[in-house]
Amino acid sequence: MNRLFIVFIICLLLLNCTKKESPKKNIPYIISQNNKKRISGKDTIPPHPPIPGWLFYGTNTFIIDKNSRVYYFQRNEIGHICRNWGKNDTIPYFIDLQPKDLIEIPTKTLYDFIKLNYKDNFRNITFIASKLDTLNSKTYFDLVDAIQLFEKEGDSYFIRRTTQEEDTVLKHKKNNLYYNSKNIKWNNERITFPFVKPILNHK
Repeated sequence: MNRLFIVFIICLLLLNCTKKESPKKNIPYIISQNNKKRISGKDTIPPHPPIPGWLFYGTNTFIIDKNSRVYYFQRNEIGHICRNWGKNDTIPYFIDLQPKDLIEIPTKTLYDFIKLNYKDNFRNITFIASKLDTLNSKTYFDLVDAIQLFEKEGDSYFIRRTTQEEDTVLKHKKNNLYYNSKNIKWNNERITFPFVKPILNHK
C-alpha cells in the first residue's frame, strides 16, 4: 500500500514538472472602445479621462503605421501633472514636429531600443499612437511587452490615435517631401496653435 502511494506521488510530481505553462494570450486593443464606458458584470467602468492638449506627446512617442512599422520621437521631461484641465483643452497642441525628428525603429530591435532610451532620472510618459483603431499586430504586442519590462515607478504609458500633426509629418517623411508647417491646411478641431502676441507698431 505504501509503495503504491509513493509511486502515485512520484507520478504526480513528474506530471507537474512536465506540464507546460499556457502561453500568454494577446488581447487586441481597440482604441475607440477603450474611450467609452464599459460594462463588466454588474459594474460600469467609466472611460479614461481625456488627455489634455499639452500632454498628447509625453516624453516618448511610438507611432505604429498601417504596415506595423514603428517610428519614434522624444521630447523633454514633463513635470507635475494636474488633472484640473478644462474640457475644451483636449485638442493636441502644435509641437513643430519635423520629419527629421521621426526615427524608424526596426521591429526586431524594439527591446534594445527602449532599454537604451528609457531615462532613469525622470518620469517616462509614453504614448503608443496608431493609424488604426484596432491594435492586434505582433509589433504592437512586442512594443507593449518591452515598455512594461522597463517601466519603473512613476512611469506610465497610454494608447491613442495619431494626431493630425503626426500623420502629416510622417507622410512627408515617408515620401521624402519638403515640409513646412506654414504650408499645411490644418484642421482647427484637431490641432491647437500657441497664441502669438501681435507686434504693435509704435509711431
